[in-house]
Amino acid sequence: MRKTFWYILGGQLATISIPAFAQDVGDDGAAPPADAQPSAPMMTPDQMATVDTWPADQQAQFRQWPGEVQTYFWSLAPERQDVFWRLTDGDKVALASMDEAGQAAAWARIDAQLANPPETAPVDNPPMPSEDSPAAAPVDDTTMPPEDSSAAADPAAEDGYDDSGVEDEAPEVPEPMGRA
Repeated sequence: MRKTFWYILGGQLATISIPAFAQDVGDDGAAPPADAQPSAPMMTPDQMATVDTWPADQQAQFRQWPGEVQTYFWSLAPERQDVFWRLTDGDKVALASMDEAGQAAAWARIDAQLANPPETAPVDNPPMPSEDSPAAAPVDDTTMPPEDSSAAADPAAEDGYDDSGVEDEAPEVPEPMGRA
């Protein structure tokens, strides 16, 4: 009976001690959480001085970029850095994550767009008609063609549906059985 007691006691202690030891394992080799922001790359004193000369909103925008984008920004020539600021944040991240061939192709497209901007007419200021143009003449109501009176009289014609095959009468409903 003595040996059985020690076996049971040893089994209980082992069962209790396994979870206790499992909780003592540290996070030394654990990966960082997925939502953690990567730390900003180390900047040289020249780069830090350049950032300090920027306006506050531009500095804040730069600091919000992921480290990969910041590193890519500093690898660009000064002319390209100016163009890089005009890109959307999504385009900046995409450009920084491309391989060198992809980046070269993307910069070729960007340079082509800058060299030949699309011609768009300003929407805010439509051209004013001149006195000689027909649009400047007053509109005379008598020159308008008369409205089709048949279309105005038929409200079904306004909705654009063709109801020619549909009867206007309600369908006949059979009477319930058992009533006479």
